[in-house]
Amino acid sequence: MKAKYLFNYFFLFGLFLLILNDHVLKAAYGNWFTGKLSDVAGLLILPMFLKYLFSISTKRSVLFTIVFFVFWKSPFSQFFIDSFNAVGLYNMGRVVDYTDFIAFLILPLSIYVLDNIEKFEIKLPRISFQKIATNSLLVLTILTFFATSKDVDVDDFEPKNYLSVCCYTEPKELNIGLGSIYVPTIFTPDGNGINDFFQISADSNILRIDTFLVFNQFFGDTVFSATNITDIIPTNGFDGVVSDTVAATQYSYQIFVTSVDNVKVQVFGEICALPCEMPLNIPVPDSLENCAFPIQYDVINGYDENIDSQEDLNCF
Repeated sequence: MKAKYLFNYFFLFGLFLLILNDHVLKAAYGNWFTGKLSDVAGLLILPMFLKYLFSISTKRSVLFTIVFFVFWKSPFSQFFIDSFNAVGLYNMGRVVDYTDFIAFLILPLSIYVLDNIEKFEIKLPRISFQKIATNSLLVLTILTFFATSKDVDVDDFEPKNYLSVCCYTEPKELNIGLGSIYVPTIFTPDGNGINDFFQISADSNILRIDTFLVFNQFFGDTVFSATNITDIIPTNGFDGVVSDTVAATQYSYQIFVTSVDNVKVQVFGEICALPCEMPLNIPVPDSLENCAFPIQYDVINGYDENIDSQEDLNCF
């Protein structure tokens, strides 16, 4: 009976863990571990779920799981997410973070369970009960997968000091072929002409920015998208305006860059926006001296923390 692919100890444990983590643990202990735990639980049970639905081989169910997860965690799925959210029935989201691929380590366990499913099967008493229980579990699983794809509402959490992340993280300075780039950790979209835009800085050996994406970390939607940027200047970057407003928050970004010698590199990370406006949804920082601003870049020497950021806290 196909029900064994759902009614086994590992599937039920993985589903329980997924529900517990998404609805309890993330809210109470939101951190790196709980962020990865849902991915691990989801990848454990997805091949079993697929094998139940389509009666396919273990190899194909695992292969589809890998392909789907790679697609889902890449920028290429953003068009699908944005199109789906535009309907307005459900707010789907995810954050592009390639460290989530560590969850693939659970797949050998999933394969082992599928290859030895009879050892872990939970026998159901009657055929009529089996149908009711299986259909109920199927609906619960689908709803759980949808809930996992929905990022939490910002109002569900107390404000966090994102600057403790951005301003205590080293800015990115990368050599790309013959060229080099600098990516700041913070910008201030307050319209005063200083550090207003989030944009990489690059020397003359960087040919173009192929794709420049900025994502809302809470809802996963794209807030800025640009392609084929050959004039790498601040005003061709992200101005921090989303739905006609600016907010003090943290964004994720993904940038694809090509050098003049045709070396292509993907850069991803987080950037903080700190507009000089009230009210703030994050605690006011004690100091900005550890932050790396766009203006603190010299084309010869790269990032220089001694360059005056021309930012202060007086506006707060």
